Amino acid sequence: MSLRILYRRIPRDKRICNYYGCQRRILRNIDRDKEGRIYHHGCLMAAQDEHFRCLDCYRTFDATEGSFETVQVQRQDEFREKLIMICPNCGSHNLKRLSPFGGSNSHVQV
Repeated sequence: MSLRILYRRIPRDKRICNYYGCQRRILRNIDRDKEGRIYHHGCLMAAQDEHFRCLDCYRTFDATEGSFETVQVQRQDEFREKLIMICPNCGSHNLKRLSPFGGSNSHVQV
């Protein structure tokens, strides 16, 4: 099936990119992952390149497979919302972002 049909099937206000770093409305360059979620084409490529490892079950996955939870974080006197990635296998928040260049790894701070 052609991806162009998604522009007619999904209303403009419902076409929101699922990449956690974007979350903007999709006007062009729509793409879909294997689960059927929609992305900007560039955001989908970035999500597939971004890998994480769960430190509890040791599963490795990319950003299209993980899910996110919104939590409130207190900074000084105000509360802010923050997205935290969850392991799709065990549900743990204890994740590590894997560097694509073999450099130092860091804990996920989304």
